[in-house]
Amino acid sequence: MPVNVIMPQMGESVSEGTILKWLAHEGDRVEKEQPIVEISTDKIDTEVPSPITGVLKKILYHEGKTLPVQTVIAEIEVVEAKEGQCVPAEKPEITKKGEKVEAIKEIEEIEEEEKRYSPLVRRLAKEYNINLKDVKGTGEGGRVTKKDILDYVASLRPGVLEAPPVEEEKKIVEKQILIPFSPKRKITGDRMVQSKQTAAHVTTVFEIDMTKVVRYRELYKDSMKGKGIHLTYLPFITLATARALKDHPILNASWTEEGVEQKNYINIGIAVSIEDGLIVPVIKDADKKDMLQLAQDIQDIALRARTKKLKPEEVQGGTFTITNYGLNGSLFGTPIILLPQVAILGVGTVVKRPIVIDDAIAIRSMLYLSLSFDHRVMDGADADTFLRKVKDILEGWEVSTYEAKRSSPATGYGGVW
Repeated sequence: MPVNVIMPQMGESVSEGTILKWLAHEGDRVEKEQPIVEISTDKIDTEVPSPITGVLKKILYHEGKTLPVQTVIAEIEVVEAKEGQCVPAEKPEITKKGEKVEAIKEIEEIEEEEKRYSPLVRRLAKEYNINLKDVKGTGEGGRVTKKDILDYVASLRPGVLEAPPVEEEKKIVEKQILIPFSPKRKITGDRMVQSKQTAAHVTTVFEIDMTKVVRYRELYKDSMKGKGIHLTYLPFITLATARALKDHPILNASWTEEGVEQKNYINIGIAVSIEDGLIVPVIKDADKKDMLQLAQDIQDIALRARTKKLKPEEVQGGTFTITNYGLNGSLFGTPIILLPQVAILGVGTVVKRPIVIDDAIAIRSMLYLSLSFDHRVMDGADADTFLRKVKDILEGWEVSTYEAKRSSPATGYGGVW
């Protein structure tokens, strides 16, 4: 009796998933907990492990198929083996032992090589007739990205790239190409449209003087690097946001048809850019953590998001979201609320600018924070009061009540480190 592999439900609100790639083939032996298929949902991209040890008997749905959760997507045949014996995977039938070993090794190398490239990258390589081994990958772990492919194509001299055959009577240069939506991009697009059509979006923007935070970061970033932490401005902003949410809980809520559901816990989602879109892992109980913990958590979830190592529960339960578009040099934007939350904070880049202080011109490190909020739940005064609290914490960092000066960061810098 075969055991079913099902499309898992990766979160309470997730109703479907898309098969990105099969990591095993029909006839392959698979071990229990061995990843056999990569799937994508609006919450997370992840690998689904085999529920048992056996042979992958049948793949019912192929790559690119979007299916409801709990759908059976494959069958694994349980193969009983005597103690000390293993069940061989179905490999090509080769008589000579040496040839068999070499063939299996070659197959494994090909399979391993295929895992390094996404379906989009392989399609582009085929379209432009290039060898992926010639392309230097700049993605996580040296993976080749779409940008790497396009940059490589652009770098080739005229005539080096072999163009696909064109009928003699149709000498038309293709001026545009159609790039199909990835499953994650399609789902993200649908969610964003739903949010704009549902929530009454309003955005307010505050200018923050980050000079004290910049000095503080410069003072301690090297010691943090010794702990394996790349200290950015985001942990400062996350800490200030968590403290402000405690004072202004109306922003830490969700909309329901019965009323506003205010949360008594603060779980802050951090938007992370990945190859084919965004993912929002969640830092649970952010208000109970000091800045060192927040810096560690942010670095950890960002790394695991980009290597598809997040667990389903790590992208669930968010009550408020921060998106840091300043990483790309943007000054400010108008982010879209992640339903059912009621607000999202956008973080711009920190730049030095001349500003007027006490009727004198001074050079300060400035930052724009933009807050998009649901006008059904709160008014502008609520949003501005919250953002003012965040501003006060960041601008008064050295004398902040959340920073009990006792010792150096290395030994525990009060409530911050």
